[in-house]
Amino acid sequence: MKSIIFFLLFISVPVLSQVKGIVKDESGNPISYASISVENQNIGTTSEENGTFSIKAKEDENLIFSALGFEDKILKSNEVQEVILVKKLFELEEILIENSKKNKKTTIGKYSGQKLEYTLGNTGRDNTHISAKFIRYSEEIRQHPFISTIEFTTFSHVNNAILRVRIFNVDHKGIPTNDVVNEDILVYVKKGNKNNTVNLSEYQIKIPEEGIVIGFEYLKLEQNKYFNNVVGQTEEQRQKNFSYEPGIKCFLGKNKVIFLNKDGSIRNESDLKTNLEIGLKISLTN
Repeated sequence: MKSIIFFLLFISVPVLSQVKGIVKDESGNPISYASISVENQNIGTTSEENGTFSIKAKEDENLIFSALGFEDKILKSNEVQEVILVKKLFELEEILIENSKKNKKTTIGKYSGQKLEYTLGNTGRDNTHISAKFIRYSEEIRQHPFISTIEFTTFSHVNNAILRVRIFNVDHKGIPTNDVVNEDILVYVKKGNKNNTVNLSEYQIKIPEEGIVIGFEYLKLEQNKYFNNVVGQTEEQRQKNFSYEPGIKCFLGKNKVIFLNKDGSIRNESDLKTNLEIGLKISLTN
């Protein structure tokens, strides 16, 4: 009798399997680079340019689908063959819109003389994250509060790797709260060590007194995969030994990198034990 009970318990355990589907908008158009994650876990992936995705999950687990400008959606893993996301409706608040005058400029985050000899990467595992930097408010920012461009350095083993820039408002403790820009800011990164400049002036981003967080989100896309060829590896071993490109170049500094989940929440404190600072220059205007 005991053996029968054990057998029944054994077959009821949910099995981890590869779940596949496609993410679309209400018009049936595929949503590129949507985030898909397992609820209450730091496991996730990204939809490809054609909206398709593949993720490991158990039958009884919920998957969370999110994309900038769309409402989040939660579905059981066996209900995701076709996922329709609804566009988010933004409430227009009665606020004074202030435009940049652009007659004064300055640059913060200068790291000339620093060697960018460290690289933050993302191994080809199930976990996902954003590498970010907190920009503290200052007198220089008060006089030049609008972000014009950001400049950072990457290293990539593959050509045209895609990276997503995320910019977050923060609360009075410096904790990220919400995305400042409700659309994708995508950067196509060339192979090797490259300087990247992203023009953000069209978004009229004004840094508030609480400061702001600028992050770099790794996208788990097939075109971003780099397989590490190690002598003596079997093909099976090679398929498990890969990374998602590109890496973000860093130096040893005081403004330590912050690791965020895809929703902007700060990851486990144990992840923060590093002295690395992202090499990031920000051009500001008034």
